[in-house]
Amino acid sequence: MQLMKVIAHGITDPKIAKYAISKGVDFVEIDVSKQILVNKFTAQHNSFMGILGLGPILETLLTKEIRTRAFLDLKPISYRESFTLKLADLLAKLSVKEVRVCGHNWTMLSLLEKRISAKPYYTIRDEEGLQKFRQNMSKLAKPVGLSVKHDLIDKKFMTFVRGLPAGRQVWAWTVNDINETKRLLDLNVDGIITDNWENTLKLR
Repeated sequence: MQLMKVIAHGITDPKIAKYAISKGVDFVEIDVSKQILVNKFTAQHNSFMGILGLGPILETLLTKEIRTRAFLDLKPISYRESFTLKLADLLAKLSVKEVRVCGHNWTMLSLLEKRISAKPYYTIRDEEGLQKFRQNMSKLAKPVGLSVKHDLIDKKFMTFVRGLPAGRQVWAWTVNDINETKRLLDLNVDGIITDNWENTLKLR
């Protein structure tokens, strides 16, 4: 059985990112926005702050040590196609290869997969999102996995995902309760996105 991945949630500080990686997390999740006021991609973990342009510039966070461990949660505020193309150009400029990306706009993720070989994880929040995914699977790039709100995951859900071609991964978010983490481990999820990553690492 593959070892469960632990993903540190909502990272905006390179020091914390490097510390988490040094302690054993597999990836650091970074919320990415294109801010109106600064006209740059920034890492932020609050929508209101993102609109104001607060948060570190993405280039300063994606250092050499962090690039291969980044899991980008894309939260575009500007036009999505423009956002996608400019982000693809930036990641190519920074030599960020095969980056893992998630978000609710699956068409945008599919475009990143085609342009820079990004590895898409389609975000699913609820039953409506799951039905949308079922209906649109054939129109989208095949995702590496799904980034799923933890309380949507049960045996039925895991049976569905495991029946998809090429073994799509399931990463659960945001799981800070250890008992909930244990429940998801029993269901054999592939990754846990958590603020409580130090305690979650102990469960491996």
